[in-house]
Amino acid sequence: MKKVEKIKIIAEIGPNHNGDINLAKRILKKLSKIKIDYVKFQLGNPFNIYSNNAIFANYQKSKKFNNPIKMSLQNQLSQKSHRYLKKLSKELNLKYACTAFDLQSLIFLDKELKIPFFKIASGEIHSIDMLEYISRSNKPIILSTGMANFKDIEKSLKILTKFKKQNITLLHCVSSYPTDIKNMNLKRIDHLKKRFKLNVGLSDHSLSNIPAILSVAKNVKIIEKHVTLSRKLIGPDHKASLEIKEFEEFVKNIKDAEILHNTNFKKNTSDELNVKKVARKSIVSNNLIKKGTKITEKDIAFKRPGYGISPLDKKKVLGKKAVKNILPNTLIFQKDMY
Repeated sequence: MKKVEKIKIIAEIGPNHNGDINLAKRILKKLSKIKIDYVKFQLGNPFNIYSNNAIFANYQKSKKFNNPIKMSLQNQLSQKSHRYLKKLSKELNLKYACTAFDLQSLIFLDKELKIPFFKIASGEIHSIDMLEYISRSNKPIILSTGMANFKDIEKSLKILTKFKKQNITLLHCVSSYPTDIKNMNLKRIDHLKKRFKLNVGLSDHSLSNIPAILSVAKNVKIIEKHVTLSRKLIGPDHKASLEIKEFEEFVKNIKDAEILHNTNFKKNTSDELNVKKVARKSIVSNNLIKKGTKITEKDIAFKRPGYGISPLDKKKVLGKKAVKNILPNTLIFQKDMY
């Protein structure tokens, strides 16, 4: 009888350390007592991620922060801290992984921390600079598909497989934090498999164990779940995370799961459409572009939010002339060019 491959379970710590290395250490030590495959963090330079036009998703809004850059800075750990966390993870018999949100961070994680795989977050699915970098690698790729339709996914896969055949797993994901159980849309796992002929997993932002349990019978290869010490902590992801004891039960449920029930196939929710504007990147000015100046590659960068021109459409910008002075680090729109 053919041996059944076990589902890989990823404990997504993300920014739930709140920028505090001691809190990150406490989480790792508690997770070391649970049988999981990877602990995963997030890393990004807020100034490479957000433009001056960046906005909050509805679930992120709070009185504490007046712009996303300040919020992100508050919840980031340094590269030095991530080096330490990888070392500590190894000491605790945990496997360190991390998601990058800008090219500079991606290169650091790849070259210096030797991450075991590339995890592409839903908001980075069209960040062409990172996709092209990853396309030259031999590491496994995990691509989250929150907010994405099939054409979005096809565009990303085309870039990722530009140079060679890649080991890619798609993660079904609903980018709503936390996700209401009625919006989990688990049948999409079947559609992803049928359409793309790739392995599929689940990135689960609900507070229930049921979606992951049901996904087991759909032969998912990876299940990712956010974890925190307490949902009462202030931060962007705590409310959509399981606490340690809950996560321990969650892992046990996955390992014991046998039966799956179908759910209805739905289109993206209104919450996802809101997050889509926030999480994707657009073409922004890299410097002051004076009126009448022809826009070149060095004049543009790719930053959030995502309601401007997609990085995939940069050919629509390059070679055009500015109809007015375009300030640095701002979105470039069609009306700004001729």
